[in-house]
Amino acid sequence: MEDLFVELFATLLEIVGEFLLQMLFELATEALSGLINRRRQSSLAISAIGLTLAGVTAGLLSAWLFPHRLMAMRVVLPGVSLLLAPLATGSAMHFLGKRLRRFGQYPSNLATFSGGALFAFSMALIRWWLVGLSH
Repeated sequence: MEDLFVELFATLLEIVGEFLLQMLFELATEALSGLINRRRQSSLAISAIGLTLAGVTAGLLSAWLFPHRLMAMRVVLPGVSLLLAPLATGSAMHFLGKRLRRFGQYPSNLATFSGGALFAFSMALIRWWLVGLSH
């Protein structure tokens, strides 16, 4: 029973880590987008490709910086972060975007449920492929 709690805690830490990385990415995107017309909404297809590539890049960078699982232990449900990270991050990014719009800002497409979930899924998939399968 104790092993289950430790594994759930490790999964939670992994999700929180992915979320924090995405929040930093969103803040950097917002800072850089101030140089461009912020009222113009980008195409959803181009945005989806960009968010997927950014997620893949973040996953590669994360796997390079941390080439092991964050918590080294046997996993009860391998790949659970492929489901939980996008759901948690998509929800958090949706609320962040909603809050930014309330204050009159024009957030990027990352600050939507689908944008956050796509980025998180791409990142989690690459990490799972490079780190999760190797251990």
